[in-house]
Amino acid sequence: MSNRDLIILLHEPRTEPNRVLSRGSRDHPAILPVSWSRYESIDFRSPRLAGILYEITTRGEARGRALSRLRRLARGLPLLPFRVAVPAPRRGAGCERSASDRSDSILQAPLQPRLLLDLLARDRLIGELRQRGRRTTAQSRDYEARLEAFAAIVRATGNELDPQKIVDLAMERIRSFLHPRAWIFLLFDADQEQLTVIQARGEGMAAMKGVSIGAGKGIAGRAAQKRQAILVEDVGRSGATYGAPELPRDLVARSVLAVPLISRGRVIGVIEAIDAAGSGRFSNEDARLLALLLEPAAVAVDNALLLRRSEELSITDDLTKLYNSRFLNATLRREVERSKRYRTPVSLIFLDLDGFKNVNDQHGHLYGSRTLVEVGAVIKGTVREIDIVSRFGGDEFTVILPQTGPEGAMTIAERIRQRIADTSFLQEHGIEVRISASFGIASFPDHGKTKDELIARADQAMYAAKGRGKNGVALAETESPQPRLVQTVR
Repeated sequence: MSNRDLIILLHEPRTEPNRVLSRGSRDHPAILPVSWSRYESIDFRSPRLAGILYEITTRGEARGRALSRLRRLARGLPLLPFRVAVPAPRRGAGCERSASDRSDSILQAPLQPRLLLDLLARDRLIGELRQRGRRTTAQSRDYEARLEAFAAIVRATGNELDPQKIVDLAMERIRSFLHPRAWIFLLFDADQEQLTVIQARGEGMAAMKGVSIGAGKGIAGRAAQKRQAILVEDVGRSGATYGAPELPRDLVARSVLAVPLISRGRVIGVIEAIDAAGSGRFSNEDARLLALLLEPAAVAVDNALLLRRSEELSITDDLTKLYNSRFLNATLRREVERSKRYRTPVSLIFLDLDGFKNVNDQHGHLYGSRTLVEVGAVIKGTVREIDIVSRFGGDEFTVILPQTGPEGAMTIAERIRQRIADTSFLQEHGIEVRISASFGIASFPDHGKTKDELIARADQAMYAAKGRGKNGVALAETESPQPRLVQTVR
């Protein structure tokens, strides 16, 4: 006999239990007779209880309500109906039989306990299979929704080239599953070994944009360092965010989930979600789901960053990291066209270092290259944000000055000249190098109508400054092809 060997015989008060059981089994210990009037006293939690055998009558709505309550109390236990005799139903009388109580499924007394146990075991198995089927159907629907979300993220991010838009599109889909209260996206810089918040969504999170943390620091830093999801409960209980400098100091969260974005074996960023809707807590299953759904977004972000990097390399000087001559030509052409359209000036500064060959001869080309890097940094740090600094080639540099005429260009060129002359280069390497530069300036529309004319006239003016003693600033002539030396400083 199995562990479940107890059958409740729920009968009408007028029915004698002995009439229900077959001859020779009426004293069977597995049968416990209980009157309908006492059905609520049944211990439905008993591990021995195999099921309930209840008598079917035609006594109206009251018994129907009792049967409904019995089903709720039984909590999935097998219930089998029986009848001792089948009386003819009275016309107009209520009948509690449900759709499941068809005559072909109602047991007729007398009954054998062994047969009842088998029937109840079968009924219990059918119930379990139905539950399993419902769970499988629900899981199938959930997996289908996840697959659709995964495919949607692939479609939405596949052609997007902006990393922030890619993450926005992905998180829009993910929110339908996790419902985070807020989230941030941190981009990983492998050279600097740090994460920087470049996106922040949710109340109170905007202030965190631009915050940087080292790898291994904070919740996001640990996720990046371990290359796996990190789930932290009850953050900020004491009023200050514990161990999470990437989050607001006054943040209090029941659950914080950080998942690294990994593409081609490299960590490229971290998504950090704060508080799930409802319970407020994320689970390990949420962590696995977030990591899965972020996989296509990670690849798309990586591709966008690689494309941006390749574009930057195509317009960036390898040594100084300033723009190169290719970018100079494209930008100066665009600025000249804009100046023509809006009738505004644009100026070009062309500068060449004086005696730079001596630096290479005295200290070697390695230190000569480092000097060029430092000179580029001085120029970049002297001009305005709207000005475009480029390395033209060798020891020659250019500066495009949008919306700037000759007088303004003269002022900026003189400022750069003075800064270069006052700077002692290569001090970090135990060497002191002093150097100067000669400057030529050409402006649209005074000195040229095209970008090529401006470059040529600014170059001529620079050579004029060199011819008159170097370390000076010269402005191209407006009428003569020969430049006029406006200022020379020694």
